[in-house]
This record gives sequence, C-alpha cells and structure tokens, in this order.
Amino acid sequence: MNHSTKIGSLQRLLLASLALWLFPHFGQAQPQNKRPNILLILADDWSFPHAGIYGDLTVKTPNFDRVASSGVLFSEAYVAAPSCTPSRAGILTGRYVHGLEEGANLWGSLNKSFVTYTALLEQAGYAVAYQEKGWAPGDHTQGGYTHNPAGHRVDHFKPFFENLPENQPFCFWYGSRDPHRPYTEGMGKRAGMNISDITVPAFLPDDDIVKSDLADYYYEVQRFDYDIGSILEVLQRKKLLDNTLIVITSDNGMPFPRSKANCYDSGTKVPLAMAMGSDLHSAGKTEHSFINLIDLAPTFLELAGLDIPASYQGKSLLPLIKNTAFERREEIYLERERHAYVRNHNLAYPMRAIRNHSFLLIENLFPDRYPAGDPLTDGNCFGDIDASPTKDLLLNMEPSRKIYQWAVGKRPKYELYHISDDPDQVNNLADLPAYKKTVKAMAKQLLHWREKTKDPTLHKGEHLFDTYPYYGKKMNPLLN
Repeated sequence: MNHSTKIGSLQRLLLASLALWLFPHFGQAQPQNKRPNILLILADDWSFPHAGIYGDLTVKTPNFDRVASSGVLFSEAYVAAPSCTPSRAGILTGRYVHGLEEGANLWGSLNKSFVTYTALLEQAGYAVAYQEKGWAPGDHTQGGYTHNPAGHRVDHFKPFFENLPENQPFCFWYGSRDPHRPYTEGMGKRAGMNISDITVPAFLPDDDIVKSDLADYYYEVQRFDYDIGSILEVLQRKKLLDNTLIVITSDNGMPFPRSKANCYDSGTKVPLAMAMGSDLHSAGKTEHSFINLIDLAPTFLELAGLDIPASYQGKSLLPLIKNTAFERREEIYLERERHAYVRNHNLAYPMRAIRNHSFLLIENLFPDRYPAGDPLTDGNCFGDIDASPTKDLLLNMEPSRKIYQWAVGKRPKYELYHISDDPDQVNNLADLPAYKKTVKAMAKQLLHWREKTKDPTLHKGEHLFDTYPYYGKKMNPLLN
C-alpha cells in the first residue's frame, strides 16, 4: 500500500497511448441529436490510493488507469458516508445523508420523496438499469419503491447493451460486490503478489497475516478492474463508447479496522475517474479539487440536459471536466450514523467531520459510545469491523496497545489530524495547545455546515437516527 499520489509524466504518456486503443475517437464531435449515455461502475469497499495510476506498486488496475488517462483522474474524491447504504443514497439523491432520514443508516430505507437522478433520467426517456448491487443493503419497499432506486435489475450487462433500441440513451449502474468481504484466504499470494512488498498502514499491525489479508483485498480490486474491461469491451464493440460518460469509483473505503465505517481517509477517500469520447476535453488531467460523490447526480442530469432539482446539495462537475469556470471547494464534509446492529438498543455512532488540504477534524457526537460496536464477550464483538484475519489478530493483542485502542477504543469528542505529517491519521492533535485555534476554527465551520444543511442531530432530545428501523439482522442475538 503506497500513499504516493505522484504520477510520472512518462507513466501518464504511456497510459494515454494505451487509452487510444480503448477510446480511438476521443474528442471527436458527435451528432447533436444523440443524448449522452451514463455508465457508473461502482466498487464495494475500495480505498484511495489503491490503483496503479495513483502510484500503488502492488495492485494492477490497467482498465481503471486507461479510463483515467482518457479523461480526468481525481485525487481528492470522498464519499458522503463511509457505509454502503447511505453512501449509495447520497450518490442517487445528490444530498448529504443526514437529510435523508432512514437513508442515513445501513440497512435502512430510502423514501421516494427524495428525488433520484435515476428517476429523472427514466422520465426523460433513458433506459435505466443496474446489475449486482444497487442501492443496498436495505428495504426499498419501505420507502415506496417497487424496484431498486438504482434502476431496473438486469442479470448481466451484455444483453442489456446489445438489446438497446437504436439511439435510446442509457443510464447503467454496475455495482460490483468486489472488494467486499469475505475473501478466500491466500488468493493474493496465489495470484503472484509478494506480500513483503506491501506497506501496512500505521493503524494496522505490521504482520504477515495482515499483509496476506491486504493481498487478498488487492486481488479482489484486480477482479473488479477485470470487470471494468469486460464492460468497456462490449461498449466498444457496440460503438457506444464515444457518447458515454464513464464514471468509476467506490461506495466507501476498504473493509479493515479504522477504515470502512470511519471518517478517516481510509474510510471516506476513494478512487474516481471520469472519461467520455466527446465534449469533455480534459484527457490526461489530474484534478485536485475536493469532490463529494453527491456531485455525481447533478453532473449526470446536466450532461443529459435536465434541470437540477433545488433539493440537490452536490454540484455538477461538468464545468470542471470541460475546463470551464468551476468554483473549487476549500474543504469537504463527511459523516456517518448507524452502521451495523452492534450496540445495545441499536444505537448509532454518529460522526461529523471536515477535511481540508491540511487537516482532518472529526467530531464524535457521542464519545461515550464505542465507535466499532459494543465489546461483547460472546459472539461478534466490535461488529462494525468486518470479520477478517486482521481483526482476529488485532483483538488478540493487549487492549493497552495503541493499535488496539485506535481500532476499538472510545474516542474523544474532537480528533484533529495533520494530513501531510500523519497520512494514516493516528496522532490526534486536538488537545495540544498549539492546535486549539485550528480546532476552534474548523469546529465553527463544521457547525455552520450542519446548520446550513439542517442536520437533525442539532436538535436536543432523542437522537433521531437511533430510532429508525433496522431491516437487517443483529450482529449478535444477545443485543437488546
């Protein structure tokens, strides 16, 4: 795992040359009466910077790299929440998840009153479909839907593209289940990865068990990348690439302790690349603006020539990727509510966070609760962390060790991390006198965002997100 984001000019030149094979007509004008297609390829639990083009020396992602070299590669893309269901709800609705009621929780529902880009595109005549994992996990019927909010389910992308009526635009969501756990242990090593070359982040034990687990994660990232190539090959054969906006990203970070379901970069920062064969003139560009995936919905609607609903809080990225005027963000806002059913009385662990180029500030709204779930003595303890060899190793350590506490221990109200000095975000500076002004200023910005976006957690009384139904299963039957 390499945190370098520097991309050598020679590497970009080689990738751009390879991209000509994939996008041979990049930049050529298309007929004006042909509405653009939209393809969203969404990984499940893939963290930045785990792609070759970002400088990771272990994982091989040639198809993602080629798409990025044909369009725009983003170095500062973040999910709305580091948890599958709310992250996907944010993508669909263009809204921060604290404004989506039950949609802010894993295994919740999404009310149909929140306007999705998929519904608007279908009303405008687009063929809207998804494969594998759409908006999930949750119960879409509780929100008034008769089908998944991501579209109409298809078994495989190939017949969908091959049977499209001529000139009908499509909006297709390919929701991979990779690199979500469980993994087949040892697949990374069997695929030829040298685990001694893997750098373990500071928040995980530096152990061969962890390195092998990371190699298995990398293996599934590579399997996801293979799927990207398979989809693009079909589009190329059908001559659909030139008029299709391709977006490749992830719903949240990798399924390891202190990553997924956390507001640290390893949980919220994700790969993102966009490319299109016409109209977009940014081939080979790396964009360093802060991007929230709630920006995708307004981007898709503007590309299709539709009005963007006033309820959307994301902003279209078309001006940015067309190299026209774009108001760049100076910071990004992050959050999470209830992940799995892992605390007595089904309590959430709410976080709000603000991230700029220098610092990450996290506010833990209920620091008396355990961030990874209750420490149960029987069954699945700390259940917000996915079961894995890494988790088993970590939980067998002495609880007094920092690396154990970083994963499962209670956290203070505020956490402050210096990005360049502490990329793995393990050294909390919030209580140091030298950083008091920074904490105060960023906390004020965070509060202003919460007020502006009408965060219901600002109201006194019962925490709203604790009260919503959970449509999955308890992680442990002993929980109340």
